[in-house]
Amino acid sequence: MKDMQYYVTQPKVDAHNHLNLGMHYKTYIAWAGIDIPNFPRPMHGLEEMHEIIAKYTRPRAKTEADVIQLIKMSIEDAIADGVTRLEGSIDIGFMVHFKEDMDRFLRMVTDFVAGYKDTITIAPELGLGKTFDKKKIDKWAPDLLKSGVFTSIDLYGPEIEEGIENFASLFKLAGKLGLKKRAHVGEFSDAGSVRRFVEFFNLDEVQHGIGAARDDSVLQFLADRKVRCNVCPQSNVLLGAVPSLAEHPIKKMLDAGVPIALGTDDLLFFEDSVSVQLYHLVSQNVITEADADKILQYK
Repeated sequence: MKDMQYYVTQPKVDAHNHLNLGMHYKTYIAWAGIDIPNFPRPMHGLEEMHEIIAKYTRPRAKTEADVIQLIKMSIEDAIADGVTRLEGSIDIGFMVHFKEDMDRFLRMVTDFVAGYKDTITIAPELGLGKTFDKKKIDKWAPDLLKSGVFTSIDLYGPEIEEGIENFASLFKLAGKLGLKKRAHVGEFSDAGSVRRFVEFFNLDEVQHGIGAARDDSVLQFLADRKVRCNVCPQSNVLLGAVPSLAEHPIKKMLDAGVPIALGTDDLLFFEDSVSVQLYHLVSQNVITEADADKILQYK
């Protein structure tokens, strides 16, 4: 069997990374100067994760310089894992830290893309949180999408359908601009919700999407439409979306023909890089080495 170092040395994509939380815990605490007790650890779903964010990480990110440093740490930890394409989400809420100055916010993003271009391809994503101030999203998002800086759009937050109609116009705009359309669904929600999100937003990719494995017809739907699922196995395990890695449905999704890429989600919380996740999936016989090599093709 191929060892861990093999997977580290392979060019790869991290297809699902929230850049403000995309670094290892040891990297974070060296900068932040704070400890998060008994961490990393399994959590009781997204609710406990958001409690930790509210208590520890959000209060530590107070300034423009803090945001820049968080993203820098995430990029450099991805490089250390052999990631050659980083599809990283930058939350629109960080506009607040840039005093709502769009030019400064966009300059930060373009500086990162240009500054690391010889080492890693950074594909910036505009992240929209469902619970963030919708008036501010409507004020900022259209011009940010039109800027030509972002390559994709992602909607995250509670995996419920209530309120998604409020984001329909932004996803239509993203489609017209040629941006990838993504949304978080199917980590905790069911197969039907995955299909409805894909149809409603005409999604190109799904962030997580593992709930689709509960319905063969939805897996076939994703495969037929070539909708890629950007799966984060370690996130799914530590948040309790699946009982264990051995019971993860990624193999069923692959065998159904669903395009699959891996992501770290929030490396600060989940610790395992893309390489580590691939190695564990293979070593625990969740997927085959051939499956892992197929996943590595997305780079």
